[in-house]
Amino acid sequence: MANRRAATPNKHHSSANTERIANYCDDYVPIGVASAMSVGEPPAVAHTNYEGRSMSNTPSFTDSTISSEHSLSSNTSASNTSAVRGAMSSLSFSEDQTPKSQPPLQSRHVMVLQPDQNKPKPTGSKRQTANSFDIAKAIQKCKEEAGQRFDVSKSQLTNLPSSIRELSCLRELYLYQNKLVQLPVELGYLTELQMLGVSENSLTGLPDSLKNLRKLRVLDLRHNKLSEIPPVVYQLTSLKTLYLRFNRIKLVDNDIGSLSSLTMLSLRENKIDSLPNAIGRLTNLVGLDVSYNHLKSIPLDIGSCTQLQSLDLQHNDLRQLPPSLGCLKALNRLGLRYNQLDSLPQSLAGCSQIQEFNIENNNVLILPDGLLSSLVNLSSVTLSRNKFDGFPMGGPMQFKSVTSLSMELNQVTNIPYGIFSQAECLTKLNMSINQLSSLPLDIKTWNKIVELNLGTNLLTRIPDDIQFMVSLEVLLVGNNSLRRIPGTIGALKRLRVLDLEENKLDQLPMEIGHLSELTRLVVQSNNLTSLPMAIGNLRSLQYLSAGENNLLAVPREVGLLRKLESLYINDNPNLQNLPFELAQCAQLQIMSIENCPLNEIPGEVVNGGPALVIHYLRLAQEEWGQG
Repeated sequence: MANRRAATPNKHHSSANTERIANYCDDYVPIGVASAMSVGEPPAVAHTNYEGRSMSNTPSFTDSTISSEHSLSSNTSASNTSAVRGAMSSLSFSEDQTPKSQPPLQSRHVMVLQPDQNKPKPTGSKRQTANSFDIAKAIQKCKEEAGQRFDVSKSQLTNLPSSIRELSCLRELYLYQNKLVQLPVELGYLTELQMLGVSENSLTGLPDSLKNLRKLRVLDLRHNKLSEIPPVVYQLTSLKTLYLRFNRIKLVDNDIGSLSSLTMLSLRENKIDSLPNAIGRLTNLVGLDVSYNHLKSIPLDIGSCTQLQSLDLQHNDLRQLPPSLGCLKALNRLGLRYNQLDSLPQSLAGCSQIQEFNIENNNVLILPDGLLSSLVNLSSVTLSRNKFDGFPMGGPMQFKSVTSLSMELNQVTNIPYGIFSQAECLTKLNMSINQLSSLPLDIKTWNKIVELNLGTNLLTRIPDDIQFMVSLEVLLVGNNSLRRIPGTIGALKRLRVLDLEENKLDQLPMEIGHLSELTRLVVQSNNLTSLPMAIGNLRSLQYLSAGENNLLAVPREVGLLRKLESLYINDNPNLQNLPFELAQCAQLQIMSIENCPLNEIPGEVVNGGPALVIHYLRLAQEEWGQG
């Protein structure tokens, strides 16, 4: 072996040259399955019905484990073994080193979720599912025991028998995830009922007899087919919690004001375009969720709901907010993201308990002067996807208690000197996708920041003072115009993720080898002709992306990266070979070598894909060692 390196064939092997090396398992996540995780709504939890069966509100599905066709393991397909043997004709190896064929693919059961179904069904042959549940017997048993709780969720019920009226002691009735299209009038006899849960059915209305349920406290009608709030609901004046999420409701009647005992009202994910002024009569409301509707405005009367702590207005069509919002002194959560707001009322400064301020994806150009400074309990500020061309007015004090600040995707041209001088708690800063051309001179004072995202800006240099950001664990500066990385970066001993993608770098500093905690290094799409030998010191590295460069070689020291799982060196047009030591990366699962000539590796080996290449390198190294 005159040459210690091994290389690949021509360029066009895209599908064969990026391969996953280990078996994988597809976890099926059904799209559209109900989730009730908004503020105040009950999560999907397990219920036990009256027969003692465990019933989860969220169905779970398992998919068979599939053996990948592309495996970068020590095994190589039998059909390619001859290619290795031919390429390695000058090498000798024992029979137990001969690649073995992959096991056949296991069969899959594909699960399909049809419209208006709560769970997906297999496309294969139907299973015989005997449903021996007898609702009449369950009712009789509950009656005999004078039961106060009756749960027949997920029982495939299409109706309830009239005998339900005999459960006179009942306080809780759970009918989740059945196939009910209506409820019997006999429910009106359950005058002791306090909780009625009928989410995930197909109800289009409710019987008027429910008005007799004078003690009802909680009514859960989530995920049904209601096109309006049933009129009888407005007569249930004892209600404290009303869930109407994910229906087809278009209108909220003024009669909503009669439900003055309500503390939680969820109208999330409907088709509502306005709220009545009567909403202001719900003076006991603690939580109101009207997100994911078509609201264009909020009534002025909302200011009368002075007990409100959580107000979710996100994902609507709001263009302005009423100044009366400032009267909500107890408010600690205000969801405004994804609307069409171009300004905010100055009165919001009165909501001093707000902890999370998020106006992502609006049209805001400027905040009222001193607004953030007035919100003294702020911990998170998200101003992303607006039209800011600078930082909000308010000076350094506005970020005093803030732990996370995101101004992603705006038009900010500079970060003011000293703006974070009082930011004692700031650990996450996202300024990506702006127009920053430089960083402030006081960057050395940002020593508490753990995650810094400056990607997609106009930066031409990283200051040497980056070394003082000793808490930094994640540094993202991809898609800028950087020509060099300062050697002082080696002082960032806690750095785990370094993204330098799409810059103009032609080399990396040797000091990068000091980043002993680094697990992810991305230098793709630069002008690198080599990687530093010190890269072998990155013993924690799991992911290395160096594709789309001008690499002439991969350093032998890459073989010291024993935790490396993913390696991307694709689209390096001058890369002729790979080091034998690459085969020592025992944890390697994915390797991409598309569009690399690798002419010093036999063509038939390269054509077989990365798994065969690794096998070739391993055998070549063994032969070299024996020689």
